[in-house]
Amino acid sequence: MGQTKPLKPKSRKKLLLLNVTLFLIPIIYFGYPFVLRTIARILIVDEAPTPADAIVVLAGDPSRAVQAADLFKRNIARYVVITTELPPAVYEQARKDGVQLILSHENYVRLLQGYGVPAANIFRIEPYIGDTYNEISRVGDFARARVWTRLIIVTSSFHTRRARLVARYLLQPDIRVTVVSSRYDNFKPDAWWTSQAQTRTFGIELEKLITYSLYIWPRMLWKSRKSTKPPATSLALPDSFSTQVC
Repeated sequence: MGQTKPLKPKSRKKLLLLNVTLFLIPIIYFGYPFVLRTIARILIVDEAPTPADAIVVLAGDPSRAVQAADLFKRNIARYVVITTELPPAVYEQARKDGVQLILSHENYVRLLQGYGVPAANIFRIEPYIGDTYNEISRVGDFARARVWTRLIIVTSSFHTRRARLVARYLLQPDIRVTVVSSRYDNFKPDAWWTSQAQTRTFGIELEKLITYSLYIWPRMLWKSRKSTKPPATSLALPDSFSTQVC
């Protein structure tokens, strides 16, 4: 019997690559949903709501207002606060032409009242907001003017981690924040890749989360370092400031 010739180094590499490929194919085919579900969880936090001074509904999907109404009916907070999104570009022209558009905050009010929140318990921050950072900054001004120290922030599931990042940076430690995900939004973390619209939502939000993180994390680190330094003494009077709150 002849002896089997040993494989050449190039043949060994090809055989190894083939074996690895055959091993990975079923893992990728059957395991990719788990990987994609795990990636989606990067965007989502959902904290247990605790008693607070107010529930803040961030502007966006009206389903957020329904979740806020659910929390209100559980007597977790006495007030619900909404913000005011910039109206669409066509709004002023439509108004001049006698066409009345329903703005997002008006829908929020209708939903809140329709689901059991009295008008007297709804506050609206009237100055327009342009993005999440600006929105939570105005929420902080509003809450501090009323000496509130505990807030529940309600938003869509895919928006929760970014909202919490901004809230912790802008509001804490003087205002404690809990972020709650709306269970009424249509983002499905277990199957987001099966829908073109949800895939787009995921991609846009992931990009925003990365951008916000790169902006906020260094500042949070610098803020924490400054907090460990002894306070500087000065005979000068502190600067005064005023915040318009509506």
